Amino acid sequence: MSMEQAPEAIFEKEFQAAISRYLSKPGVDVGLKMRNKETNEVMLFAEAFPEAFANWQTVQSLPDRRGIIYSVLDGFMGNDLQLWQIIERFTDDRYPQRALEAATTHADATDKGNSNYWAAVAKANLVLTSYPDAEANALKALSLEMTNDRAKMVLADVYHALGKFEDAHALYNEILQDRLPKTNATSLSFAQLVGFEGNILPSPFYALDWLQSHPDTTIDTWNWANDEFYYSPHFRAQFAYYLIKQQETVKGLVKLFTLAKEMPWFKEAVINSWHLINQLGMAGNMPNDNRWLEETMKANQWDPHDPGLQRIEV
Repeated sequence: MSMEQAPEAIFEKEFQAAISRYLSKPGVDVGLKMRNKETNEVMLFAEAFPEAFANWQTVQSLPDRRGIIYSVLDGFMGNDLQLWQIIERFTDDRYPQRALEAATTHADATDKGNSNYWAAVAKANLVLTSYPDAEANALKALSLEMTNDRAKMVLADVYHALGKFEDAHALYNEILQDRLPKTNATSLSFAQLVGFEGNILPSPFYALDWLQSHPDTTIDTWNWANDEFYYSPHFRAQFAYYLIKQQETVKGLVKLFTLAKEMPWFKEAVINSWHLINQLGMAGNMPNDNRWLEETMKANQWDPHDPGLQRIEV
């Protein structure tokens, strides 16, 4: 029988795992240790940051818990980040507008000559569905450094979002040809292939393609990928549709509506949430939510019957 891990131990593990992601440096181990001011003894992160630990214990979702840890790291690592890392940090924490704000307010000539800066801006714009900007940013990054895999991956994702699948996969394959030989692995798990730490192809679109072409994939794998790509509205919408197709209709609707509230610029989530609520005859039970969806569509002049959108039916 396996022992339940103590919350302090889980916090320790999640804290360490969040550091490389916060720095946008897969696999890096900065060997961070907190020490007691009086005794100089090494402390657990839970002891060093009691408020964050207490808050963390009340939160269910891994991406939300990660966000709590990011805020702690801001306090003593934030000033050492390069601007592109700050942009990535905000995008990963689901604040793409803040990412772009930081990008435009603080960029100097050095940043603008750094391909990682443009790749990070491209990713924030992709999350905000500003596809022409995202494409231009990624191309700018590649004009500065042809071999920048971050930029290639965002450009591939932009092409994927625009339905240019052949262009997208040509770029994914270039990245795979560059990175796979470096792993020296004879076989890779899905998590190693698309996970942040594996650092081979951490693309939400590529992960979706893989999951959708392996219909026998378990819900555990989907859940893992959803935590991994929670910053991506594209991924989260498709996960909601997957749940609906698995007859987990209410669970799927809740995920889709949560996404719409959190990323109200993501047209597909707003429109499909509205359709689902009405298809399921739930508008009467959720009058405020239904009204909010209708007002959001109206404010953006979105056509709820837009033929260009992927529609989900129950």
